[in-house]
Amino acid sequence: MVSYPFVSAVTEWLHMADGDALDAIAEYVAGATPTVLEKMDRHLRETTVNEYKSEQRNRLVVLYACFKYLEAQKTGRFSARW
Repeated sequence: MVSYPFVSAVTEWLHMADGDALDAIAEYVAGATPTVLEKMDRHLRETTVNEYKSEQRNRLVVLYACFKYLEAQKTGRFSARW
């Protein structure tokens, strides 16, 4: 089960303009521990895969790509979990 902070963060990102969402994701990734990043990765990926509205799913794909890029920049590695 995913905890509320992950759901809340993704919901906020979805309702932000692109630039603001990217800034918010960057701030989130910068302040997150590796364990939290792994949990957010799982939540964001599952949310994306399970979204049935194509417009919303497309937006989630963009957010997930930004998240993964910033995670890789922070950790120095890219981990694909699909």
